[in-house]
Amino acid sequence: MVSLVPLKFAQALADVAVELKQEDQVLEELSSVSALLGSHKELMETLTHPAIPFSAKRNIVQELAKEIPLTQTVANFILVLIERARLPQFQEVLEAYASVLDDLHGIVRADVFACEKVDKAVDQRLRKVVSTLTGKEVEIKYHVDESLIGGLKLQIGSTIYDGSIGTQLEEFRRRLAGK
Repeated sequence: MVSLVPLKFAQALADVAVELKQEDQVLEELSSVSALLGSHKELMETLTHPAIPFSAKRNIVQELAKEIPLTQTVANFILVLIERARLPQFQEVLEAYASVLDDLHGIVRADVFACEKVDKAVDQRLRKVVSTLTGKEVEIKYHVDESLIGGLKLQIGSTIYDGSIGTQLEEFRRRLAGK
């Protein structure tokens, strides 16, 4: 779950990106920057260190923007995050931005956990059910969870629909026990 501050930054960026018709490009560039920051800890430390002047950080970002390359929109956004001491929340901002874009495009993302690979027929039924439930286009990511006996768990955002056999057996046990 993304917290409020990263969501506000992501929404502001999305507003600008949509206006410039660069929303997908911005997402790709943010992902590139995320990978760069994740693989170069020294860079993150430099850009977040309070003793290093903002002008030096701006120069670093401008050089990175040339190398990666980044649009001016993304470069400016990174500078805003640095200036507001929010760069450590970059991954959260990226996730929030992707979520905001999904909302704009009418897409909902779901995770499905099953004991084995889900076949095509089940996939189609799940997509139809989730689409009907949410009123949106569905993107499903499947996960094999060998701890499940059978059935599925469906997660949409923070909501989990548990149709696993283990949960059903536990519910049956509670009913038999009169609880």
